[in-house]
Amino acid sequence: MAEKHKKTLKQKIKWWWDTRVIGLFRVRLANSWKKNLNHTADIISFNHIAPELAQPKPDGITVILTAYRRTEYLADQIKAIRKQTIAPTEIWVWSNLSPDELRDVSSLADRVVVSNTNWLFWGRFALGNLARTGYVAFFDDDVLPQPKWFENCLATIDSGYDGILGGSGVLLPIEGGYSSKNKVGWNGKHLTTTAQVDLVGHAWFMRKKHVQYMWREEPCSWDNGEDIHLSYMALKHGGIKTFVPPHPENDQSLWSCRPDFGKIVGRKKVATFKTADHKQTRTNIVQKYHQDGWTIVEAENGDQIKTFAGDLAKFNQKLKNKENFSLVRFGDGEMIVINGESIDLSKKCNGEHKYTPNNEEDEKHRHILEQSLLFKNKQYFVGLPCRCCVGDEHCDQLRAQSQQDESNLTWANIFVNANYAAFLDSTVPALQSRTINIVCHTDANIQKLLFTVNKDFRVGANAWVADYGHLIGEIEGYISTNEIENEVFIFCAGVLSNMLIYQLTKAYPNNTYIDLGSVFDSVMGLGKTRKYLKGSKKQLKKVCVW
Repeated sequence: MAEKHKKTLKQKIKWWWDTRVIGLFRVRLANSWKKNLNHTADIISFNHIAPELAQPKPDGITVILTAYRRTEYLADQIKAIRKQTIAPTEIWVWSNLSPDELRDVSSLADRVVVSNTNWLFWGRFALGNLARTGYVAFFDDDVLPQPKWFENCLATIDSGYDGILGGSGVLLPIEGGYSSKNKVGWNGKHLTTTAQVDLVGHAWFMRKKHVQYMWREEPCSWDNGEDIHLSYMALKHGGIKTFVPPHPENDQSLWSCRPDFGKIVGRKKVATFKTADHKQTRTNIVQKYHQDGWTIVEAENGDQIKTFAGDLAKFNQKLKNKENFSLVRFGDGEMIVINGESIDLSKKCNGEHKYTPNNEEDEKHRHILEQSLLFKNKQYFVGLPCRCCVGDEHCDQLRAQSQQDESNLTWANIFVNANYAAFLDSTVPALQSRTINIVCHTDANIQKLLFTVNKDFRVGANAWVADYGHLIGEIEGYISTNEIENEVFIFCAGVLSNMLIYQLTKAYPNNTYIDLGSVFDSVMGLGKTRKYLKGSKKQLKKVCVW
């Protein structure tokens, strides 16, 4: 057994000093420091403590707002968001460091994140990654969404425009970098259909999974251009396009922002980043992304952007300007005849056309109908079925078959589907300012039309064969005898419409000739002959694509 070591007197004194005196001093000093820290540190205390996060909700919406200096508007903004026809699951607020006194907004929102750093707009998008819902919505602090904004966004996604949605869209110019002169949305063009744009701002709505694209690459600038960065990154890395849902002039309940609120509150320049070189910075970002391969909407679609609503607006403007033009429209029924295939619609819709191959009379009129497709003139526009209705392959075949220049092609459905509301709101008033003549069914009651008809011409069943010969003579005689110019002739006569418009455009080009099809059938007492006239929501929301 080893001998037990005995401490010397000096060692005993040192041990006592280290463990009893020095140790006691260290413990008491540490407690003193701790008390002092608790006394001097600011303690953040919220009026409202958020509950535990709920389970994921695939169809839910998380709203993320930013609090900086305009917090006096936050209550109204949150009130408007909670009044949405499709209510959000939760509202979160990212509170940036501000030179103003920090306000506790936890009683207004479901969750609040307070930062001692001003992360500008990046913080809210970073927070979006923590959402437990299938959708996220972001708003600037000068935006007051109207009651059906979320409903509008979800309907837009359901109709096939699943991308980065926003309330204020910008269509960039082909040259010159950044410019916001061409806008779509609450503070731009008020379209009745969804529009593809290059970037969106003020309000964003998207699937949560799309937020990831914000972080795929380092931003060109941390001080500016988050809207540009998000849209380009989503397009580059995910093929995700950017859209502005409909903002119809006559229904602001669908809008992303109440316009008076946005324009008044937005005038207060409170952003912390430098604004003197704001546009130049954004131009530099756009130009860098151009060099990286970004093809903007205008460059992709040519000098003039072709949209379903845009083409209707173009024809409306021609009517208002009294600029003469002709518009023929070829649906499946017309194309079946032109391609020599048998069809019989004589027992439908007030006796539509029938065609029998190798029938002498039918073949003679088929040739005229085919010529109405192939006729070329700068004021002659041809409407064809679009790819969303007949498929890519068939659509491309029809366009090639027409031999028309792209600039003279439009949608066969230009006046119906999602454009029908705009037709009633804009095209009809444009017609009211013109002298109108009409070709329509013998049973049509034109007295119920919303404009005065100067002269009417009537047709019956299978009119493309039965009435063509005598009717073209009657109309040409009327125009010639009365020296008619700058008047509008509208045609509601099925296949016959295209044949008449073709011949009249050649002989008397100084008038406007439009095939309006079935748009006035219910008004003229012919019945609700199409689904859109019966109020089909699916048809009335359908935005045909080019």
